[in-house]
Amino acid sequence: MRKTTLALLVLVGFPGLSCSQGGQTAAAAAAPAKAAAAQPAAPTPKSSDVVGTVAGVNITLAEVDKKAAGRLARVRDEEYEARKQALDELVTDKLTEREAAARRLSVEALLKAEIDQKVQKPEKSEIETLYTINKDRVGGRPLLEVAPQIERQLLAQRLAERRAAFHDELKKKASVQLSLPQPRTAVTIPADAPVLGPPDAKVTVVEFLDYQCPYCHRVQGVVDDIVGRYAGKVRFVHRDFPLDMHPQAALAARAAHCAGEQGRFWEYHKNLLTVAGDMSEPDLRNRAASLPVDGAKFGSCLASDRYAQQVQETYSYGLELGITGTPTFFINGRRLVGVRPLEDFRAAIEAELAAAP
Repeated sequence: MRKTTLALLVLVGFPGLSCSQGGQTAAAAAAPAKAAAAQPAAPTPKSSDVVGTVAGVNITLAEVDKKAAGRLARVRDEEYEARKQALDELVTDKLTEREAAARRLSVEALLKAEIDQKVQKPEKSEIETLYTINKDRVGGRPLLEVAPQIERQLLAQRLAERRAAFHDELKKKASVQLSLPQPRTAVTIPADAPVLGPPDAKVTVVEFLDYQCPYCHRVQGVVDDIVGRYAGKVRFVHRDFPLDMHPQAALAARAAHCAGEQGRFWEYHKNLLTVAGDMSEPDLRNRAASLPVDGAKFGSCLASDRYAQQVQETYSYGLELGITGTPTFFINGRRLVGVRPLEDFRAAIEAELAAAP
């Protein structure tokens, strides 16, 4: 995305298009897959199978799987996400076709009536207002130049919102039951991990985050909502995952634990995620000064490497789980990656609460 894109506009994601190998059409590319599916299935390997030998020493599949456990877990989650997306698309297609048939319309006519014709084009005043608010972000480009871009993005956003609302309307009218199983990852929670909520909660949400990650900042509002909404029912656990691309993230993580020595971990944690700053050592000390903590004790802790090993070990454990980016959440072992809408978290938590004995 260009730096001059207006910050307040939420760009709509479009399905990625790609060419099949050798310039085939999608149908032609799918044909070999159908033929391959008819071939006899390969035998299922056993954990005890020898898959390699080094100087007469055997390497079993179990050893390989243990070494690749995190990467394999990530692949299983990606497979689930692909299937879930396909399932959602199939459900939407069938509901749309059913509604079109009931109204004696084509699918195209139905979508035009329910989506296109119900979305208003942005007013000139709206475009001007957004331009004025974000004028310092467009690199000095005049309104006349960026107005078409603002209008397109606003319209695309509204179309996406109306499309999602229409699909929700169709789902409420029909009986839709989904039972696609999601893989789970066993996540170990050490005794010294920062935790909110009762230890016997039916749902445990673990977040691996990087304090310099802007997406971790953006999702904090969702985290606050679920912690408040499900108070007493959810245990929320913080885990550090400072990425190499963010040079101050590890120091910020150590600073939060230093504040935790004085019972102020969560206040400092939220400050890091909601208050702007460069997270340099002076900035981290200033943040502590805004809280009821002993500045001298905090400064002494921050100057030491007291929590450096703990932060590194948590990061290494995240790698073992197959984590490659932040924020990454585990809801009773069910992985959610990136900034997700509140509805995704609520759906997962409600499902876990309903399934709990």
